[in-house]
Amino acid sequence: MTEGWIALHRKIYESKDFNNQLEVAVFLYLVAMASHKPVQVVYRKKQLTLKRGQVAIAFKDLSKKFNITERKMRTIIKNLIISKNLNQTLTRNLSIYTIVKYSKYQDMPVKTDQTLTDRTTTIYTNTTSVCKNMLNSKNMIAKPKKINIPILQNLNSKIIEKPREKNEFEIMREKLDSEDYEKWVLRQLNS
Repeated sequence: MTEGWIALHRKIYESKDFNNQLEVAVFLYLVAMASHKPVQVVYRKKQLTLKRGQVAIAFKDLSKKFNITERKMRTIIKNLIISKNLNQTLTRNLSIYTIVKYSKYQDMPVKTDQTLTDRTTTIYTNTTSVCKNMLNSKNMIAKPKKINIPILQNLNSKIIEKPREKNEFEIMREKLDSEDYEKWVLRQLNS
């Protein structure tokens, strides 16, 4: 349950469902740890089957996670149940919490009537109107810049480097034997 992501709206911190920020934090933790699909888990040596939107955790572990007393955690969970954000199923030393509106929180609405070209056109049009409004001048007309995306080369093709040009020391080293090369180098350095 530590993989993936969760969707959150910023207004959650302004919601009347929560009495304080600690309740929001506990709720968000439970949403983040909830399973996104049916799954078998082993928790505290018990094998459990969790449905989508459920998380299994003991009060003790949840209290340690937030560094608060078990009594305070029970109060927070009770408030989340009263506000109809959570349902709780109790088992021996363990609770299974169900996030009531998990699908509402996590399922992204898909618009089937909008295509990629529609979105591109909308962005292009909005950019043009924003630029015109910002400039607000008859002499200056803002036109959106066209972006050229380079074509990627085939990675299987061989990279051929140009042979680099040799300097005079390298050329002379190839032409002369070692003794003559040393004499030539000394002459070059002295001159």
